[in-house]
Amino acid sequence: MEPRYTHWKIVTIFILMLILILTNSSEAVIVFNATPTGKSDIYVMNDNGGNVRQLTKTPLSEYKPRLSPDRKYILFTRKLSPKSDIFIMDADGSNERRLTHHRPNDTDPCWSPDGKQIAFTSTIDGAPNIHIMKLATGNIRQLTKSNGGKTSASMPSWSPDGQHIVHQQVFGDETYIYITDIDGKETRPFLHGPQPHVIENVLISRHHPLWSPNGKHVMYFEDRMGLEANRPVRLPSHLIVVNKGGRLPKKLDIPKDWVLYSACWAANGAEILFSATEEGWEIPINIKQLNFNIYRYRLLDGKITQIANTPTNELDPHWVQGTLSVSPEGKLNVQWGEIKEEE
Repeated sequence: MEPRYTHWKIVTIFILMLILILTNSSEAVIVFNATPTGKSDIYVMNDNGGNVRQLTKTPLSEYKPRLSPDRKYILFTRKLSPKSDIFIMDADGSNERRLTHHRPNDTDPCWSPDGKQIAFTSTIDGAPNIHIMKLATGNIRQLTKSNGGKTSASMPSWSPDGQHIVHQQVFGDETYIYITDIDGKETRPFLHGPQPHVIENVLISRHHPLWSPNGKHVMYFEDRMGLEANRPVRLPSHLIVVNKGGRLPKKLDIPKDWVLYSACWAANGAEILFSATEEGWEIPINIKQLNFNIYRYRLLDGKITQIANTPTNELDPHWVQGTLSVSPEGKLNVQWGEIKEEE
């Protein structure tokens, strides 16, 4: 007869395994770029800022990393002076491949929700516009049009339902936030009310929109430019969150003398990570002279927690739930190389 304690041993092991599974499922990782040697490299760290690992080590600068939804790949932009191209690598930094080979600039990559396509900014037709690439074939199509060179579109962010892309659109010197259906048939303003607009000699422009993981909100930057002795003066910028209809703006309570650089959603829309420096606006705004760190902002109560603090700049964070996957099983069958334009 089997001893009775064996049953309890099995139950104990099962409970421990369940705790381990639940603990791992709640983990998250953050990719970002930093400048320890003057150029930019890509790093990854745990959600609490620990276990920082460097992923790229080249003579060139890599920036704006974006983890795939399944955490198996990282998109990033590499500066190939005088232009930039988009690259992809496995989540552990290995098996790097180049996605674009254009003479113009290709930047700002982002993933589709299913991880089968990417959207990015390219100057293929002369002006910056948003393009979509199918990773399985390498084919691309242009999503936005430059209206005879009068406008440009950049900084795409894909909606979680896969049906829309929110982006910034520039008319001359003015920046707006627009939304384009994924079939490219309609492009329209996303926010309600005039944008940009002038209030008491202060020009307000909005840019860098980011869709929340749950699809309920969009975050964007709001910059302000004033006049002082008939000279333009840059005023503190803000992070604004609106609902998915582009209404009910809420300004995040970040100290106004902090200099903001970049931001992303975290904790499935409950938090925001942003890169900023507390050194203030009294000194010249030169990124090489400042020290940017990554902070966590909890939307529930506005609590700010610093999660990275090194002597170098930490920029462009991107948060994804779960640990990194480095297994080759189940990876996409991707045709890497020069992208081909679809008819």
